[in-house]
Amino acid sequence: MARDVAVELGGADLAERFFDEICDAYDEVFSAPPFHWHEDESLLHQARLESLLSEQSFGIALARADEVLVGFAHGLTIRADSKRWDSIIEPLPEEMVTEWPGRTFLLVDYCVRTPWRGKGIGRKLHDTLLRSRREERATLTVQPAALETKRIYERWGWRKVGEIEAGPTAVAPRFDAYVRELLGDMRSPG
Repeated sequence: MARDVAVELGGADLAERFFDEICDAYDEVFSAPPFHWHEDESLLHQARLESLLSEQSFGIALARADEVLVGFAHGLTIRADSKRWDSIIEPLPEEMVTEWPGRTFLLVDYCVRTPWRGKGIGRKLHDTLLRSRREERATLTVQPAALETKRIYERWGWRKVGEIEAGPTAVAPRFDAYVRELLGDMRSPG
């Protein structure tokens, strides 16, 4: 895996160009343990990604080695009228769950293919995407069984704030919810 890896930042147009490769990487990573996987998850993911591409605030970072997509991270701004926190298991303080325009970036999907892990690619994707955002904080969810993934996020400044009850098409009944405050600390001045 000595090839150089390039990270590219963009929006829906970039994701559309690499749509199939993104879906292939998602399937490869999330169909393997420790993640739960349903038979129809691949199609559900494709539909979710397609719907995200119409969102103006959508952003994506892609990592490629030559012509091979080795990882990606993408998400969008949570709307002020979002019901994001309504399915939290234990109630959170009002100041945590109140949204306003530009407050929270939702990191929807993030993965690095197995042969490329442990080479700093995941951190580069993570930091590139979050540095590009103007929101005050970010949130993400992780399947509870993904212990190593959660440890990585915690090392990178994320903190678990609770568990979220998942919807009927979700691969797991609950997800651990994380928040990373102060995205501004990742951006360079000027």
